[in-house]
Amino acid sequence: MNMIILLEQYKKINGPQLSSISLSLLIAVFFVAFYNLAFFETVRALFDYTSLRDYVFIINISLLLLALTSIVVSVFTLPYLAKPLISIVFIAAACVAYFTDSYGIAIHRLMIQNMMETDLLEVEGLLNIRLFVYVLALGILPSVLVFFIKINFDSFKPELWKKTKFIALSFTASVILIMTMSQDYASFFRNHKAVRQMANPINFIYAGVSYLSSSNRVVDVKPIENDAALTPLGRAQTKPTLMILVVGETARADHFGINGYGRDTTPLLAQQDIINFNNVASCGTETAVSVPCMFSMLGRRNYSDHKAKAQEGLLDVVSHAGISVLWRDNNSSCKGACDRVSYDNVQHLQVPELCNERECFDGILLNQLTEKVSAMKGSKLIVLHQKGSHGPDYFNRYPSNNEYFSPACKDNQLQNCAKEDLVNAFDNTIRYTDYFLNSTIKWLLDQNTQYSTSLLYVSDHGESLGEKNLYLHGMPYAFSPKEQTHVPFFLWLSRDFETANAIDRTCLKKISNDAYSHDNLFHTVLGMLNVSTRVYNAELDIIKLCRPLTSQQ
Repeated sequence: MNMIILLEQYKKINGPQLSSISLSLLIAVFFVAFYNLAFFETVRALFDYTSLRDYVFIINISLLLLALTSIVVSVFTLPYLAKPLISIVFIAAACVAYFTDSYGIAIHRLMIQNMMETDLLEVEGLLNIRLFVYVLALGILPSVLVFFIKINFDSFKPELWKKTKFIALSFTASVILIMTMSQDYASFFRNHKAVRQMANPINFIYAGVSYLSSSNRVVDVKPIENDAALTPLGRAQTKPTLMILVVGETARADHFGINGYGRDTTPLLAQQDIINFNNVASCGTETAVSVPCMFSMLGRRNYSDHKAKAQEGLLDVVSHAGISVLWRDNNSSCKGACDRVSYDNVQHLQVPELCNERECFDGILLNQLTEKVSAMKGSKLIVLHQKGSHGPDYFNRYPSNNEYFSPACKDNQLQNCAKEDLVNAFDNTIRYTDYFLNSTIKWLLDQNTQYSTSLLYVSDHGESLGEKNLYLHGMPYAFSPKEQTHVPFFLWLSRDFETANAIDRTCLKKISNDAYSHDNLFHTVLGMLNVSTRVYNAELDIIKLCRPLTSQQ
């Protein structure tokens, strides 16, 4: 009854009246003017304005963005559905505008996937007053204004014809604008592909549709081998193998002291006898890509989300060979990489010395690990998935008493912090990762009486800290900065493991400066665990060249 009364009152409101076409054009102008600051700032910075043609191109691309946005908006301007649909687009576009303006992030399909696969804790870390202001000013208020506008729709056929003509005219105008400066556009989009992914709301709508169309596919997971087994070398060992694979989060290689960084961010690892590989590239620039990619046999060039989900991966092959596998997670999830092995989520445990009221620090990954390992049979592979250096709230990634570099940025609006404070906060996360990894090695040393132990550490991707006005990560790989793709990677081998597997440490150190990538992980882990299978590629196994006494695989 109350709803009926409200509807009757709403009908009596004498707000402005606009045709569907006029409203579409007005909203398109509003989108171009207020939601594309990052787009125009990026375009503006690309020209030196030494010729009139530079100014003409800026005007041209502005009109092109308006014409294309008009087409997109007109699709949503439908009888009965226009206002709720436009409100949804307003609010979503407001959020996109905040992230592009604040962090220089380009929204694409993989970024949408990463967002959909995140957890509430990560979302909470992104919330701040500025985001709420964007949502209020560019999302809610425009939606309220549209609510009071009376949209005049014609009957079905005239309305359809009118909209078709409008879309055709807008499309024709777009073609003319491009053709009049075709050489400029060809050069612009060939050299600056990321700019088009900042067009708001056009690109995020395209990216969202692309993500939904790919995520709705029914996936039938197929084995990639049926022959995985331990080699004679592996079965002849006097002690079972215990390997820990640590998947880091958002750690930049160039901020690790062991990689030559000017700060001592890794003092404990520097004292360990590790083999450090300082030239390693990630598979992606976001967790949703890098983690499943590094655990698949596809490699970066052949990787796609659908392909990876349609076939088994590294942990399946290891498990088929008779090795027990456990994934312990202090992050949002394993992104499908551990779907068929044992999984242990530890990020919400209540351990006062390792957790606060919001989340647990990475030290929780070692909590009761001895008991977990004891309950497993035979040789074992343990994957520890860190929270690592996940931003923008870097200050939440380490205990307050581990704040070594100060003052540290305590704001998730990174642009509000001095560059030095931001770097301090990030470097504190690396320093805590150093502490965690050293603790993990010490734990492995305690297991040496029972097992032949080893550790491999690699981060999923890197992070931008304001270089070229970029923050966080997730840029499309083809034009992502090195800060987002250069990742830390090292091996720690116990003497028992080294001897039992005939590994030449001196040889490994000689090749540690060579170029590697996440593509090597799949095959290197199989090699370290002595798993024989047809999907193993010795050329991608980093340690293969340094095992001259083996006839493995």
